[in-house]
Amino acid sequence: RDIPANTPLCRSYGNPANPSYLLARYGFLEEDHPWSFCKLLPGHVTEEMVDLGYHPHRLLFDKTTGDVSEEVWDVLLYLVLGDEDTCGDGGATQRQFHRAHLEGNHEVKAQIHREWYVHTLATLAEHVEEVLRELEVLEE
Repeated sequence: RDIPANTPLCRSYGNPANPSYLLARYGFLEEDHPWSFCKLLPGHVTEEMVDLGYHPHRLLFDKTTGDVSEEVWDVLLYLVLGDEDTCGDGGATQRQFHRAHLEGNHEVKAQIHREWYVHTLATLAEHVEEVLRELEVLEE
């Protein structure tokens, strides 16, 4: 369509919470937006993970404080509990955690988070290290 002279134009760069598109398409990230997509991309996203908040608009971290959204912690814990080598209970705790989430049982969820915090934190640290390695390669 024709646009009259001196008409302001706006360009959308997509969702500011997910900078991947900006970086891939335009080669920059929006610096002044504190929250960013955590780039947690498991091989297969289950319905249970979606129930726990798996969505780019909710899997966020704060670039200024390092805070991580509750959904990131929930999805990471769910993945940890599904790892038979780590948990070893045939998915029973994973199902209990998901059920507690669906039922709004914050006490049970918090208890499971406390019990598995060291493993969840290690998984988050591994993820951060992987993302940092990817960024180093992109900077070369």
